[in-house]
Amino acid sequence: MADITQEKAEIHAEENIAHAQSILQQYEGKEAKKVLRKIDIRLVPVMALLYLLAHIDRANIGNAKIEGMDKELGLVGNQYNIASTVFFIPYIIFEIPSNIVLKKVRPSIWLSFLILSWGIVMTLMGIVKDFKGLVACRVMLGLCEAGFFPGAVFIITNWYKRSEVQQRLSLFYTASAFSGAFSGLLAYAIAKMDGARGISGWRWIFLIEGSVTIAVGLVVPFLIIDSPERAKWLSEDEKTFINSRLIADGVKSSTEEGDKFSWPLFFNAVFDWKVWAGIIMAWANAVPNAAFKFTMPAIIKQLGFTSSEAQLLTAPPYFCGGIAAWISGRLADRYKWRFPFVSGPLLLLTVALAMLFGMAERVKQNVGALYFAIILAQIGTYPLLPCISAWTGNNLAPSWKRSIGLAWTLAAGNFGSLIGTNIFLDKEAPRYQTGYGVTLGFICLGLLAAIGLELTLKLRNKQKEIISEEEVRAQYTDEQLDKLGDKSPLFKYIL
Repeated sequence: MADITQEKAEIHAEENIAHAQSILQQYEGKEAKKVLRKIDIRLVPVMALLYLLAHIDRANIGNAKIEGMDKELGLVGNQYNIASTVFFIPYIIFEIPSNIVLKKVRPSIWLSFLILSWGIVMTLMGIVKDFKGLVACRVMLGLCEAGFFPGAVFIITNWYKRSEVQQRLSLFYTASAFSGAFSGLLAYAIAKMDGARGISGWRWIFLIEGSVTIAVGLVVPFLIIDSPERAKWLSEDEKTFINSRLIADGVKSSTEEGDKFSWPLFFNAVFDWKVWAGIIMAWANAVPNAAFKFTMPAIIKQLGFTSSEAQLLTAPPYFCGGIAAWISGRLADRYKWRFPFVSGPLLLLTVALAMLFGMAERVKQNVGALYFAIILAQIGTYPLLPCISAWTGNNLAPSWKRSIGLAWTLAAGNFGSLIGTNIFLDKEAPRYQTGYGVTLGFICLGLLAAIGLELTLKLRNKQKEIISEEEVRAQYTDEQLDKLGDKSPLFKYIL
């Protein structure tokens, strides 16, 4: 009886494989693009909008500062830097736990909860009375926002082949660049409400932007797609096509063995050398990104502009950074090569920081060149994180390992944000020798990590090519290969 049951199961599995192969052939070319377009339309814009809100809500403290927040709250010394920094402590701590919850709870439910939570906290920042209240709100904001970005990255990596991920990540990550542009314009407009109903302009920034986030959070459960299986707008054949291509590409396991959580798998992800290379590269992004996110309005103001002009002039650098992220994402996926799109932006960033440091003492003579350097710095910064995220996620399997590894890369990478928010000291303006010096050091580390990762992955791929697929499948079952994940002889690394 057991033999008959086993035989039926094998026949059923063979039929499923044959059907999947038939569907893959049927959806080649234009049909595949149509299905991907359906996913793009429903997934990427939603994630982009949410990431836009997340970045506006975490960074608008910089806009509030130049509208008088620090003076009204009586901030002294480095208290503003502390308020900016404490956001990242819970943000770092809770990224991995959040992605573990995301694997067990429907993404639409968990992400909606996070969005509503940080929208409420953002609104409460508009009524703080002192430094302690500001710090408390920033801590809670970091806690509530912690899970969104690693969760969003993981969700996107679950829908697309490895060679299709970065341009999608770039599109929604571009929203973080546009958030800088939009935040400045929005803050400029909202600050005009200064005194309305007896409320300061900087308070209106938090109150209005927080309320918008809450409103969006209420409709998010109806917008986020949990999985292909739950997508009512996909036919059964389209669902089969998506799952089959992901299995063929190594993104998804063909057996249940490849998608089981275990503590050995957890520690394997956390201590994976590829993840640590991604973390070091993430530091090279996080240090300058955080520094500019919280100090750019002040740096531009020091070029001789008024507060209102500085708010408006933050828009073009962020806009150019967003365009650079989108272009680099498209090219990286087209050529299936990540390394140049990490090393190239890091070199651009080096040039920009050298200009800002070298000409800082001659501000009046070099206003145009310094502003160009600020733009160039954003062009170098914003392509980095989508490429680092894609490169890391591309080379981690199975699904649980990718979820934990991505969350840890982004969490540990944010230690760079803790540094970036504290190295641009007001007393060192306009040269900011500590800020620029430390940032350049991390950029050099990032370049070395990228070179090391590229060379090592290339060597590992050559080693895997020695054994043919037929020989591998003769030695291992599908369950064993899925359990091996990215260590499987059949798993080829993306360079």
